[in-house]
Amino acid sequence: MRAFSAGALVAAAVGLGCGGAPAPTGEQKEEARKPDVVFIATKEPIMHRMLKLAAVKEGDVVYDLGCGDGRFAIAAVKEYKAKRGFGIDIDPERIKDCATRTDTENLTPDQRQRLTFKQGDVFDLKPEDFKDVDVVVLYLLPELNKRLKPVLQAGLKPGARIVSHNFDMAGAWEPDVKVPGDKTSEYYSPDLYLWVIKEKK
Repeated sequence: MRAFSAGALVAAAVGLGCGGAPAPTGEQKEEARKPDVVFIATKEPIMHRMLKLAAVKEGDVVYDLGCGDGRFAIAAVKEYKAKRGFGIDIDPERIKDCATRTDTENLTPDQRQRLTFKQGDVFDLKPEDFKDVDVVVLYLLPELNKRLKPVLQAGLKPGARIVSHNFDMAGAWEPDVKVPGDKTSEYYSPDLYLWVIKEKK
């Protein structure tokens, strides 16, 4: 995993996931898994619709799974006063994009310190990685969202929100809110989905 805090770059060759083990070297090194989806940046007006739908507010911890260029985490910290923004992406090129965007957003030193981006596989995350998270952002395909469902349900605290751009969870988990988009006009807008974690029985 390659990770950096926007306040100080930290690059380490470790295994995928939040814990990880030293990466194999030489002939032992396995080919890195390719991304499951092609990166398509969410347009900023849609990004803000998603963050508002998820009711991101001051003090929240926001995780973007498959973070692309980091725009969601950065906006959450910069514009919505989130306590922490975290992004993870399997593609090292996207993590470079996060660093570039961080440098061009005119962030304060405090805002930079509250941002972290990591190269890693979202499917290696464990329930305990989500215990302090308030909002999870997704822009993955339905079957990929569905694969994340058990970890999100087990790890997120009651009241935490999951917001998804355009894709549901393949019928495995009905959303609490669906905001229909407009896919017919030149001003295309996607469906948005919101799930809220309930009290555990």
